[in-house]
Amino acid sequence: MIEHTYTEPVSNLLALGRPDLIEWGDYLQMGFAREHVPELIRLLQDEKLRWMEKPNDLRKDEDFPEDGEIPEDDDMPEWYGQVHAWRALAQLKAEDAIPALIGILHEIDDRQDEWYGEEAFEIFPMIGPAAIRPLAEYLADGKNGTYARIAAGQSLAKMAETHPETKKECIAAIVATLQNYTDNDEGLNGFMISDLVEMNAAREHLGLIEETFKAKRVDTFIDGDFEDLQIKLGLIEKRTKPRELPIKYVGDRIYVDPNHPIIKKVVKKEKNKRKQEKKSRKKNRKR
Repeated sequence: MIEHTYTEPVSNLLALGRPDLIEWGDYLQMGFAREHVPELIRLLQDEKLRWMEKPNDLRKDEDFPEDGEIPEDDDMPEWYGQVHAWRALAQLKAEDAIPALIGILHEIDDRQDEWYGEEAFEIFPMIGPAAIRPLAEYLADGKNGTYARIAAGQSLAKMAETHPETKKECIAAIVATLQNYTDNDEGLNGFMISDLVEMNAAREHLGLIEETFKAKRVDTFIDGDFEDLQIKLGLIEKRTKPRELPIKYVGDRIYVDPNHPIIKKVVKKEKNKRKQEKKSRKKNRKR
């Protein structure tokens, strides 16, 4: 353990280590209450602690696995203190933590923070509707990173599901940003369209969505092209034209279209394989 200035029970989060990606613990059972929110926010914003290098780590790049993953038994528990902090704040429904939680969204792009990218859309709905306006403003701001904005949009979609009374407001926020499709990243447009589908609002805004596709401002590798969307919505039964090639070039990199029939079969087979591997790892994980 490294030296720190946190007090219990917040300090206890620094010793918990890597969290389970699926099952959250009950942080309230650890003694957390409203009085601990300020210190939890301080931990949440402690970039030095979250991104610190392991002391006396003399390993070279070639010592790491090809996928970049750090073996679980080689982690420092302090690296995950921030993850536990945002989960605790979510369970406390700490509205006063919303600015700090919005403030670290940039790490999804700047530091490729997959933990926050995977959990942000769970956190904000748990806190509640007070997060809608800040999320909408963040989503609309083109100066913010693409993946952070995607997380904000997904948070709004999840908010509408968790708090049905906010659905109209959440849809309006996503549509307002989609209306600027010419200035948006194609990936962002693709994910916002997907969010509208999830919110059962795509039919209502089909005209805008079609415009976005016609302007070629949608990354069709996310959820297919406009015909795929119409089939999903039950507007047409089958395609009227063949798909484009299942690959595209971006610079010197080649990307495969996951919605192409041939590719979908391969992906489905690989997903089933990974599910079985994940079940096996979870079953044999050391307790």
